[in-house]
Amino acid sequence: MVSTKLTTKLEGFRRRNTDNPNYINKDIYRMFYTRDIYYIAYNNIKSNDGAETEGSDGTSLHGFSETWIDEFITSMRDESYRPNPSRTTYIPKQDGGGKMRKLSFPNGKDKIIQECVRLILDCIYEPTFSDLSHGYRPNRSTHSAIAQVETWRSSTWLIEGDISACFDEVDHRVLESILRERINDERFIRLINKLLRAGYLDTDLRFVGTNLGAGQGSISSPIFANIYLDKLDEFMEELITSNTKGNYRKQNPEYAKLRYQRKVAEASGDTQLVKTLTKKLRSVTSTDVMDSNFVRVRYVRYADDCAPRKCA
Repeated sequence: MVSTKLTTKLEGFRRRNTDNPNYINKDIYRMFYTRDIYYIAYNNIKSNDGAETEGSDGTSLHGFSETWIDEFITSMRDESYRPNPSRTTYIPKQDGGGKMRKLSFPNGKDKIIQECVRLILDCIYEPTFSDLSHGYRPNRSTHSAIAQVETWRSSTWLIEGDISACFDEVDHRVLESILRERINDERFIRLINKLLRAGYLDTDLRFVGTNLGAGQGSISSPIFANIYLDKLDEFMEELITSNTKGNYRKQNPEYAKLRYQRKVAEASGDTQLVKTLTKKLRSVTSTDVMDSNFVRVRYVRYADDCAPRKCA
């Protein structure tokens, strides 16, 4: 049974970061000395798709045991833990076009450590992530992102963006700098650094070092990417605030003219003209969509896909 002491500590991180988005988190690494965090991690991922997928050394989660936990705690205490390079494969991208997506498959032990790291980072960062972000987050999905977009009205223009090779281009130094803004525990930062720089074996089983990027397929990579891209979300939120102006759009002069003409036609009893003008009115917006004194900016992000929209 998992001890209430560990769950209380994890929830303490979540509560403090919820109450204070600028809270500096300390004494994190010592949680890797407790057996319970490994049990939690295993239970979290044992039923995931690919949980039994073998890593570069041929092992998977199937080998989880008390011996593993003993090894984890010993290697964490003296910081001798070293993740193995991941096994890689390529699959076709869903959008077609013949492009391929590289996936990384860590071995069983590294999956456990990655989930421990993800679990801790989730408690720290999830409470403060932007409401405009929907990818790889609990109770959020493509459906919640689409639902948010569907609340937008009267768009003048919309841009759909895709951050090219987002996971592959995560700068490790930048990510570490972002983490240090909220985390004051260098041993924990060093552990994350080890995971990021573990490298992988290519399809010819040659080792490739990783000085850049967070491999897709890694359990911890999605939250690394969200922490990294949260800076983009913050920037967009500031942009939304600074560009919002005006209480309402001015009326479209053409619409006003047609309404007046229809009113005159109604007064004269010209029913055919009324019908013609009514039809024209339905094809014309009542407000000036290019009114520069009325501006609204909207934005939503799902992982590395985003959609800014402007009403102007």
